[in-house]
Order: sequence, then structure tokens, then C-alpha cells
Amino acid sequence: MMHASARHFLHHPLMARRLIPVALALALAACGTVPPAQREPPLAQRVNALEERVERLEARPAVQPPLRSRAEIEAHIRSLEAERAKLRVDYLPQHPAIRDIDRRLGILGTQLDMAP
Repeated sequence: MMHASARHFLHHPLMARRLIPVALALALAACGTVPPAQREPPLAQRVNALEERVERLEARPAVQPPLRSRAEIEAHIRSLEAERAKLRVDYLPQHPAIRDIDRRLGILGTQLDMAP
């Protein structure tokens, strides 16, 4: 005989939602079947799918960086440095706008180093 508090516990709406999936999984395990959500496709099918993804990635065209002359890069650096100087009047170097300019200046510096 089940105690009254146990019956109340099992009939509580939250417990019913939690116990039904557990009971279903136990029943499926008892009959030796795997629930549909846990079935994995055969290994050969997974390998084929991965090979197709790799082929699609390899077939994509290579992205070329925009070509700029040294003069364009240097002009852009000067304009960013001027904008940074204006912002520094009101903001600390940790401000997001100044940090973004610093990041962009770093990228432009790298491009300048690589420019012909």
C-alpha cells in the first residue's frame, strides 16, 4: 500500500512531466529498442555526409583581401588617429569606441607592413 504523501508526490503536475519521459525510456529499454531521438545514422552514412561537407568547403572560392595602396592605408590611419584624438578628450582608452579604433589601427598597421 502506498503512503498518501507518495501518491500526492506522483500526481503532482511537475513530477508527472518529469516521470513520463523516464518511464518511457525505461519501457523502451526493457523491450530492447532505442528511442528514435537516440538512434544514430550508420557510420558509413555519417562519413559520406562529412566528405560531402568537406568537398563543398574546398569548392568555395578563396576570398582575397581588398587591395589598397600604401597611400590609401596611410590616409586611413591618419583619419583614424584624428578621430581617436577627438574621442580621447572625453573618454578613457578603455572606452569601446577607442578600443575599436585601436583594433582597426592594428589591422591597418599589419596591412601597411604587408603592402608592396
